[in-house]
Amino acid sequence: MKRESMGPGGVDGDPFDEFVAARYQALLRGAFLITGDVHDARDLLHDALARVYAKRSAIREPAATERYVRRTMVRTHVSRWRRTRREVLTSALPDGPAAQEAERDEELAVALGALPRRQRAAVVLRYYLDLSVAQVAEELGCSVPTAKTHLARGIRTLRQELEPVRELVGRER
Repeated sequence: MKRESMGPGGVDGDPFDEFVAARYQALLRGAFLITGDVHDARDLLHDALARVYAKRSAIREPAATERYVRRTMVRTHVSRWRRTRREVLTSALPDGPAAQEAERDEELAVALGALPRRQRAAVVLRYYLDLSVAQVAEELGCSVPTAKTHLARGIRTLRQELEPVRELVGRER
């Protein structure tokens, strides 16, 4: 067998390699919103991908791979936080859009960074990754009412944090 015909993983057409190639950037953005730091996000995503890769044969539905990666990212992040109990945030965003949007995204990232980790993860999973409340509960490993509580508290805090920004923007128009 010629090496040139093989894919980057050494096996032509490996479904996991194809999944990573297709969903890497979206998963990295989700990891960034969970961690608040580009470098931590990359580490978190790579750790999650390595863990899921090792268990990929146990995934019965290939379409569920992303759910496994997201769940692994959230659980790994919470475990790290429990061990270290510290957080380092940065205002730098990965490959941001136009300057005005980047500034707004930066304010949102700072506000998200101020949330407790479970609330932040719930908000990112629900509103950024567009999961249902039941899926958020499943990803966080909690009940649906608990997930709703995390979401409600997180959104309330974000509204309070971002309201002064809205008032300033409204006055400038």
